[in-house]
Amino acid sequence: MSILSDNEILNYALQNGIIDINTIQTQIEMNERKRYLEMHNYTVWEGNDGNFHTYLPDSTKKNGRRHIKRSTEKSLQDTIVDYYKNDENEPYMESVFYEWLDRKLAFGEIEKQTYERYEVDFKRFFTDTKISKLKFRYITEFDLEEFIKLSIHKKNLTAKAYSNMKTLINGIFKYAKKRGYTTISITAFMGDLDISSKVFNKNKKADIQCVFTEEEMNKIIEYAWENPILGNMGYLLSAYTGMRVGEIVALKWEDITNDYIYVHRTQIRYHDENGKEVYEIRDTPKTEAGIRKVAIVKNLRKVLKQLRKINPFTEYVFEKNGVPVTKHVLDMCLYRTCDKLQIPRRGMHVLRKTYATRLLNSNVDEAIIINQMGHTDIKTTKGYYYYNDKTFEKMADLIETAINY
Repeated sequence: MSILSDNEILNYALQNGIIDINTIQTQIEMNERKRYLEMHNYTVWEGNDGNFHTYLPDSTKKNGRRHIKRSTEKSLQDTIVDYYKNDENEPYMESVFYEWLDRKLAFGEIEKQTYERYEVDFKRFFTDTKISKLKFRYITEFDLEEFIKLSIHKKNLTAKAYSNMKTLINGIFKYAKKRGYTTISITAFMGDLDISSKVFNKNKKADIQCVFTEEEMNKIIEYAWENPILGNMGYLLSAYTGMRVGEIVALKWEDITNDYIYVHRTQIRYHDENGKEVYEIRDTPKTEAGIRKVAIVKNLRKVLKQLRKINPFTEYVFEKNGVPVTKHVLDMCLYRTCDKLQIPRRGMHVLRKTYATRLLNSNVDEAIIINQMGHTDIKTTKGYYYYNDKTFEKMADLIETAINY
């Protein structure tokens, strides 16, 4: 005779009326109710007014509790049970963050690579903080202000890092308010928040780390023409256009005319469900302003002509073995060139900053500069892409010429 499993015995008892499903459900509810009532640590008493009274936890009150009363003991217990049941299901910061982030991805408001960047920032700013250990509805404006100011101070944040953190805070709290997890108006809160610019880390990189000098650029260009391979032509194209590296590797031959390059694609990078790194071409650029027509200068024509010799029949300009090369390939080519020339390693984004610096130093019309860069405002270009690209010797010569009195 075979031995029945517990599930088989239970199913037999239910099917044959030995156990009533309603009785089981009632018992479960009674046990759950008992558990919630046992969680309540405040005294329940009957007042002179004939009502039943107790307290419930409330972090918004000075003494951390609020008084409640009901006409019957059962209705008071119902209120207590509802409170602890809801409290048990209240989300923490992390779960609200992922709710918000998953919805943005599902609605197409962000790309997978942005999802991953937000995820990294969240772990950086919120992991193991006091605010992350509070259930969301218990987070007060005081808690939030304390978290922000302590983060800036203890993590030694730059203004840019704080801006990244603020992006998450605004998104999370706007979503949480819509979901009823909080009553905090994050727009009003941020408007009232007083943070001095003096508190931010000013550990700015030296200009020489952010751009290539004139001498370095001359060496890099000369080396690329001595070794006109695909990757070297890639960083030359950046030097003559200021295009983002993701835009360069997404270029198709059909995007190039006699007078301009039509920029309207980019390559993104993210990790799939197995954690594997994936590169993908998207038909939209990084920003709306990224859709633009970049002027073709004389030296750029030479670069494009060489690229046609390398890839005469491909769909993508930077294609190898039937697929577009990755952004990483161009960065590595530039690194190797720097190593060969014995100059400090810097990547493709530094070429973009060098390009912007050259245009600004040459007093090119601002409207042309922001078009070439794919920016909406010259303030962005000047604030994040304008550096001193002169050596100290060159600086001394220029200053001496200027103050020749």
